[in-house]
Amino acid sequence: MALHCLVFRGLVKEVEEEVNKYLTSHVVSILHMAQSETGDHISVTLIVDEPDSLLPEAGL
Repeated sequence: MALHCLVFRGLVKEVEEEVNKYLTSHVVSILHMAQSETGDHISVTLIVDEPDSLLPEAGL
């Protein structure tokens, strides 16, 4: 199990694009997601679990 915490910040459209880009390029399970807003900017925090079989030390 490899847990990662990712934070995306910016304008709503930018954050949406970055989150979608990340999720389409990585095989992960989302364990927790939080969102906060300040003015026209948002922050999205993801805690994800990446399968061990995809880690470099697993031989890939």
